Order: sequence, then C-alpha cells, then structure tokens
Amino acid sequence: MKTFILTLFRWLGLFSLAKIITARQPRILCYHGIAVDDEYQFSPGLFMRSDTFARRMALLAKWRYKPVSLDELYRQHQAGQYCKDTLVITIDDGWAGIEQGMLPSLKKYQFVATLYLCTYFVKNQRPVFNLAASYLFWKHKGLFLPAETSCLSPYTTLQQLDLNDVLSLAAELDSAYEQPILEELASYFGEDLSSWQHNGKLMFLSPEKVTALAEQGLAIELHTHRHKFFKLTSSEMCAELNDNQQLITQLTGKKAQHFCYPSGNHRPEQLNVLREMKIKTATTTEIGLINYRTPLLTLPRLVDSDIISDLEFEAEVTGVMTLLRSVASLFKRGS
Repeated sequence: MKTFILTLFRWLGLFSLAKIITARQPRILCYHGIAVDDEYQFSPGLFMRSDTFARRMALLAKWRYKPVSLDELYRQHQAGQYCKDTLVITIDDGWAGIEQGMLPSLKKYQFVATLYLCTYFVKNQRPVFNLAASYLFWKHKGLFLPAETSCLSPYTTLQQLDLNDVLSLAAELDSAYEQPILEELASYFGEDLSSWQHNGKLMFLSPEKVTALAEQGLAIELHTHRHKFFKLTSSEMCAELNDNQQLITQLTGKKAQHFCYPSGNHRPEQLNVLREMKIKTATTTEIGLINYRTPLLTLPRLVDSDIISDLEFEAEVTGVMTLLRSVASLFKRGS
C-alpha cells in the first residue's frame, strides 16, 4: 500500500511540489558502511551495497541537489538564511568499504561529503569485535565449543557458548582478549580473518587511507574516539573528544569542528560540553528536515539504508515524508 501511495504521489507531481515547499529546509543524509561481502544481509541498517549508494547519488543529481559541507551549512545558519535545496551528505564511523563503495559515486557527481570518524578503530586495525562476533554466529548459525586451550576456558564452565555468552565474557575481560577470542571463533567457524584484513570486512579505514581521503576532499569530523558518549561523565566526554580530535588532526592536519552523537543518543547537559569545546554543529539520528528554529547541536538527519527503496528515498529527500508526518502530527493533536 505504501509503495502504491508514494508512486501515485510521484505521478501526481507531489514529490516536486514537496521539494518546492521545503526548499529552504536543509536536509542531512546519514550513511554508514558499504558491504564488501554479505554484510548488507547481516545488518542492512548498517551496511549498504555500493550499487544502492550509486543509485542514491544518481537520484540526488536527478533532483538537482548539490551537497554542501557542514561548514557551509553553519555559514548559512549564521547568515540567517538557508539557501534553496541545501543538502549535506554525512557518513558515520569510518568503515573500510566506503573508500571503494562510496568515493567513486561522490567523485562522479562532484559531491562533497563528511565522514564522522571513530578513531580508536582506525588506530587499532582489527575487526570490530562485537559486530564481528555477531556476524560469525549469524552466518554459521551454531554454538561455539571452546577447546581446552581456549583463552576463555579459565573464565567459564560452559561447554558450549552462544553469542550472548561470548559477548558477556568478553565484556568482563580486558579488551586485549577481544582479538584472541575472535581468532578462535573465526577458526572454529571456518572463516579466514586474514582475508577480512585484506578486503576490509568489518574493518575501519587505515590511518593512511584516512589521510588520503582527506586529501581528496572528504571532510573528517568528530564521532568520539571509542564510539562512546551518552553515559559518560563530563570529564570522560571531554577525554573522548580530545582523543578523537588529536588523531584526526594528526591524520588530516585540520581541526575538526563538527560532531555526530554515537548512535544518535544524547542528553541535554551534554550540549554544554560541546559548547565549551566550541563544536559548531552536532547531528543526531532523529528524522526530519532543518528549519530556522532547529538547534545546531541537535540537528536531525535522514538515515538511509539498504532496506529503504529508491522510491522511499525520493519521498524522504524531496520532503514528502516530512510533510506527511507533519499532517499526521496535526491530526493526532486534534483528536
């Protein structure tokens, strides 16, 4: 039914009308990783196929959007007037697959984009543990039977472990155990971690790649060092941002001034920390377009993923879905 209604709306010209109505409401697009194998099946909300991303960029070109930087968005806000059809492309985290899966399409249309980078995973070049362990259990659909010589044997009496058992044990141990545990899991399930290192599966960009992408025009901004923020104290937040900032400056030669909340989560008092650190903008994962009343430190975004159709994407980016949500909210308040 949704597909039918949106197809009808597009045929009636309502997509074009919505784009005109919302022309001075900037939209920020949110992307994450690009799959190098079957990650888009494992976690389609996190990993997108490169051809899906290519179609999205083609649709932006079709609708005549010309993405701008976060600095330009900030400049327009400070000037008191947003330009028509302002759009920003943001990419969260720093997954290795974005180099081959996103950059060619961005270059094809001469689109600028911003990467919110978690630097811990760049500095420590190994698969992201929790996600990699989850992937192995998802793909092989079985239990892990640790050998007597397993690094986990001294810490459990269980003869077979499921994903939750492994993650719980890893959380209780030092982070130095993560890679040995992952190597045991991969060997048990018949996966070759060296190939992951080679093709970037569930890996972050290397420091050298970050530098190269920055030199090619990709803006590198803050996403905390370890992808932690929401539950931290003020001093811990500052430490996360300082560590993040230090490595970004080291890799790019520039000071990052824009921030993305990990997982989009934030508390009101955290905005004071960002203000003290002179952060210009901060983005969430709340859905919506920007208007003159939108605070710069809690900017909404349109989160794209591989489970969203091109039609739904067009409905979001042109503003149709925002207008429909507004109408639905009015009816709800009136009932």
